[in-house]
Amino acid sequence: MKLKGLLLLVFLSSTGLVRAQSNFKPGYIIKNPGDTIYGQIDYRGDLIMGRTCKFKSDDNTVVKYFPGDIIAYRFIDGKYYISREINGKKVFLEYLIKGKVNIYYLRDDSGNHYYIDKDDMKMVELPYEEGKKFVDNKEVYYETTRHLGLLYTYMHDAPVMESRIKTIKKPEHKSLIKLAEYYHNVVCYGEKCIIYENKAPLFKIMPEITVGVVDFQESNDMTSESNMQYGITAHIWMPRTNEKMYFRTGLIFTKVDFSGEKCNFKIPCHFEYIYPTGTFRPRFAYGLNFYKLRKISSSFNLGFNLQLNENVFISATSDVEFNTTMLIIPNSFFSYSLQLGMVFDF
Repeated sequence: MKLKGLLLLVFLSSTGLVRAQSNFKPGYIIKNPGDTIYGQIDYRGDLIMGRTCKFKSDDNTVVKYFPGDIIAYRFIDGKYYISREINGKKVFLEYLIKGKVNIYYLRDDSGNHYYIDKDDMKMVELPYEEGKKFVDNKEVYYETTRHLGLLYTYMHDAPVMESRIKTIKKPEHKSLIKLAEYYHNVVCYGEKCIIYENKAPLFKIMPEITVGVVDFQESNDMTSESNMQYGITAHIWMPRTNEKMYFRTGLIFTKVDFSGEKCNFKIPCHFEYIYPTGTFRPRFAYGLNFYKLRKISSSFNLGFNLQLNENVFISATSDVEFNTTMLIIPNSFFSYSLQLGMVFDF
């Protein structure tokens, strides 16, 4: 019961801190032409960044700005947002590339939106839809191509662009930035375009070594027992996809007896959230644990990383496992564990 109470305490503490903490990074706001103020900006997801800018000045005063309050804001050497009116509403557009054509991005409740403009042509959206529809009583997949016509229109002065434009099956950050950069280099000599983009690595792996105790509950195919467990896990980070999400896997050694068949290890396969800044970094994960091929459990993982120095963290983790139906749906309680470890961020 003490262990269960501690698990509950970890859960409440971790979820509360995830909600409370911010993620401030160096940046600046532009209130009026020539009026630039440096400080820190709260880094959030695309949906929030298109609506508000939470700015902390040097005296630690925090002010929330809306698109009608400032002209623009930017993270140092990173993302740049400008205030524009879209469909009668002020928003912050992410400025992806500035050149002979400019590309912008907005995420709102209806999804992802990309926009294009140039000096002598107004801003328009690059529309795109995909899905399924019925044609002659048959369900068929479709994707629109209106964005291609607009790209042709805005880059008509460079006929060489036609073959490249045809490759843009769907508007996305990487493909549109590369297309606009190529166009700029074709029609402009001696002047470079500006790409407002974080040069994050494609992926990164943080290893973790752990040791702890696990308590298995009695069920139809196993007896109740408590054992030590230890192992090594890898937190695989893809920052270009999401700066806070990881894939967690590894090898955890533990002893389990399934109806006389012994298993000595399990392999976790979890999607994980780790708060990216601060000395105390809450984390939680959900996924599956594989005990050879004999047993698959669903797992809910809660804990935190405590920073010791630039590259090393102490970790504390609780893991609650469930028997499942349809592989992922928790059914009945299977085990719980507590683990301590060291995480290395090289």
